[in-house]
Amino acid sequence: MTTVASQKDETQQEKLHRLTKEVAALRRQLRQSQRLATVGTMTAMVSHELNNILTPIINYAQMARKNPALVEKAITRAAEGGQRATSICKSILGLARDDTGRSVCLHLAEIVQATIEAMARDPRRDCIDLTVKVPAELTLTASRAELQQVILNLLINARAAVLEKPGPRRIEISAQRLDKTVEISVWDNGVGIPPEHLENIFDPFFSTKGDDEDASQGHGLGLAFCRQAVESLGGQISVASTPGEGSTFTVRLPC
Repeated sequence: MTTVASQKDETQQEKLHRLTKEVAALRRQLRQSQRLATVGTMTAMVSHELNNILTPIINYAQMARKNPALVEKAITRAAEGGQRATSICKSILGLARDDTGRSVCLHLAEIVQATIEAMARDPRRDCIDLTVKVPAELTLTASRAELQQVILNLLINARAAVLEKPGPRRIEISAQRLDKTVEISVWDNGVGIPPEHLENIFDPFFSTKGDDEDASQGHGLGLAFCRQAVESLGGQISVASTPGEGSTFTVRLPC
């Protein structure tokens, strides 16, 4: 009897171990899917910017064919546009990559700048005043891909929130070191979040939009992923919001 019970216990332990591994694998796949979904959300912005880059290149090339005096200018425009397009593509590929969650020492200001570049569209085109207040020397240890995804999701939500108002439109991302913690804040003066939604804003599949509206717009996009990613880095994420005045998302991570 003892031998049979022991064998049964071992089988249950093996099954538990297998299920634990499967859940961990599904979590990794879900995070990668969220990274790709975020990139997909940016497709419209990126496509618009690439079109803005390519259109003058094509126009100058066509004019240069008729007027050799414009050849030099056409080449210059092509080089500048090509470099800009390459920068956008590299930033997006950086977002889509899977770095297996390795934690390394990161300069936060560089991460924030790379994330803004990955959004491709200049905020000023949408009359958005984007301010960055991140000390150049501020560092922390984290997964680059995870941290960049969190910041990107918060910026995309902030952008959607301010676009719902006529203006002025303002977004500010700031950071500071507090003892052994780095605090990152993304503030916007957008439409804000209703009080009844604040409890659920980080729940999976929750959106402040109705069933007949585009759930990719406004607060709610990727916030469940943000919480999971931040917690996996040993940190916390919170939100404060006033309807009609704006929201502040705060991420606290260990140094």
